[in-house]
Amino acid sequence: MQQVNRMPAIDSIPDDRTPAVARHGAIHCCQSGLDESSLRLSGALAGPLCEAITNASTAVPELASVELLVLTGERTATLVVHGSQTAQHNTGWLADGAGEAGSGRTAGGDELAALLQRRLPDWYGIERGTLVLDLIGIAAAPTSRLVYTDEPPSGSALESLFREIVARNHKHNIPTVGQLLVQRESTDRFRVTARVADIGRAERPLGRHGLAASLDASPSCPIDRTTPDGITSSRRLADDYWERNVPHSSRFPGLMTSPGTTNALAALMSLGFRDSTHEYAALLQGRPAADPYEPFPVDPTLALSTAELEAILDVTPHYETCRWPAKPTRFAPRFIRETVRTQAAGTDHEELLRGPHPAMTELGVQTGGSLRAFTGGWLEETGYHAETLDERSRGDPHFRGHPNDDADDGPVVLVDPNGESSDQVVGTAGELIMAANRALREGSHLLVVTPSRETAQWARDVLEVPYASRRTRDVQQVYSIPAFVYTGDGDIVVTERESQPLYWTVSDGQRSLYAGDRCLASGPVTAPLSSYTFETPRLTKRGDSMIVLNDDRSVRERRPSLAACATDYRAVRRPVLPIQPLFCTDVTVAYRAGSSLVEPIRSQRWDDGRTLESRRRHYKRALETFLETYTVGVSAQSSRTAPRFFERFLTWYDGRITWPVPTRDRLSRALPNWVHARTDTREPVVLENRSWWLPVADLPLAIAHGRSSDASAHHDRSATE
Repeated sequence: MQQVNRMPAIDSIPDDRTPAVARHGAIHCCQSGLDESSLRLSGALAGPLCEAITNASTAVPELASVELLVLTGERTATLVVHGSQTAQHNTGWLADGAGEAGSGRTAGGDELAALLQRRLPDWYGIERGTLVLDLIGIAAAPTSRLVYTDEPPSGSALESLFREIVARNHKHNIPTVGQLLVQRESTDRFRVTARVADIGRAERPLGRHGLAASLDASPSCPIDRTTPDGITSSRRLADDYWERNVPHSSRFPGLMTSPGTTNALAALMSLGFRDSTHEYAALLQGRPAADPYEPFPVDPTLALSTAELEAILDVTPHYETCRWPAKPTRFAPRFIRETVRTQAAGTDHEELLRGPHPAMTELGVQTGGSLRAFTGGWLEETGYHAETLDERSRGDPHFRGHPNDDADDGPVVLVDPNGESSDQVVGTAGELIMAANRALREGSHLLVVTPSRETAQWARDVLEVPYASRRTRDVQQVYSIPAFVYTGDGDIVVTERESQPLYWTVSDGQRSLYAGDRCLASGPVTAPLSSYTFETPRLTKRGDSMIVLNDDRSVRERRPSLAACATDYRAVRRPVLPIQPLFCTDVTVAYRAGSSLVEPIRSQRWDDGRTLESRRRHYKRALETFLETYTVGVSAQSSRTAPRFFERFLTWYDGRITWPVPTRDRLSRALPNWVHARTDTREPVVLENRSWWLPVADLPLAIAHGRSSDASAHHDRSATE
């Protein structure tokens, strides 16, 4: 399987001045008349450009590729040309193959500059230097690649195509980077890669929710099916493989493959083009990167004659103005001028492409190797001015604001069970459940960011099955956090250090503390822990000393400090209960892959699904798995049920499948025989002999998180181990 290209992770930077994404030895072609309209040029300049490029590729044998970049500056667009002796143009320190980075990769610069100076009108300015692209950011921006589906497009279909794309974007004040990569194949044949990035848009879908939503509102691609027949955009390929199916006004994604889709590899790869990760990284690196398109019935590279090449090279001049966003998160590129060969008539070169700025290698680059630094940089570059929360308690978000939350202030938590405490990340399953509880109670979409695919799977497992294990068929062991449990008198609950392992369970609406097989405390899950009676020692502070008390509060011994107690006693950890049986809807769990955030698209099958009978077995086994994981048996006399059963099943099912979501009638027929069900006016089916493993609807967060109240002064104190 071909891999989607990504920009590599930035763990450290060589210094504050060296650009990460650059074109050393680039040629800036400055159009005339920017300040004096009488000096503006109206004729097409594709011919002179084509002649300069074709002549240079003949005269310089080591010139493997020529890149043309149409860049939105602070006023309008301008053109930069770069020659490379490899198929890649990035000369910054983030280039693939570090040994080839820097000016050593550049080829044919002098020849190209001389030819452009001779072929373009005299009023054009030609200057050489280093183009710095760090400022446009390395997190993926919406990027479209031109692909064609039938016969190669004719020269007339390509004529003025790029000019019209840039003009259309500028009309809507969308800063743009257009790229053409030209590689000679023979005397009169060239291979051309064409792509366009919308730098001023925050439309990159994230994960299953974002990708599904993008199917409802197809992306407004600068290259799409509004172009001539046979030409489309890489971002639109997913339309041929995926659709959205969300019955009953549910909030789950509903991402499913279209009927008749047989090429699973192409379907999954098309989502990598939808979110622009591959094409934006390829644009920054300046390389064709066509390999992932092999499974598709499209050609991602144009095979052109010299005449057809001339048609697509109509990329300058541009006089349309374009305003950058009021609060930009990406900025116009900068140019370090080294040689000005000719001055443009009626144009200040700085107005087209500004010179160096002290912070140009810092803006737009995710500096630092920590998960917090990466996430903050990613959110900023993606267009979300996320609020950073430096002061936080357990379960609080690290940021607010991400792409999958409708209100744009959804919580973002950083999770790493292997992280250092100094990293201030969520390190326990209990705290992750606290964060999910708070997001659910707020009605917000939770974004969980992890450092690796394995950690993301751990976090998803915790949220999808929010208890640690099953002790027996109807008894679940719940997660806990390293925080103290207090009695009603304010004492800290402890046990002897040599006692058997401690754990909390829930069963039949009761929450219990055990040491081995011995129950040390029990009470209703709806009651605060301070109301429980603990058959354990406890600690209390008197003056400068800690007093160890028996469970009847008689004095057992005195210790000089809390630390001194830790040698013989260990604190009971605080249990955490989820406020719903599982978390599937309104949660995105992503991991860091290079400079990107990724949420894998899962597709689990319980049968092959090739026949109607196997599809029935698939639904039946899925229902059995769900029932066994999230429900428990109840007696015939019990009034407990599993409300919203099908709704919760469908959210769980949708998150792990790419088949159409079944109807509730079909699910009713697939229920196993050991489930007693009846119809109800409010729900299609009510389970009479099953209830949720933890029926705690409307449980206050303070009780779910093991505190006496939300205002408890002790709620953030860590337990001794």
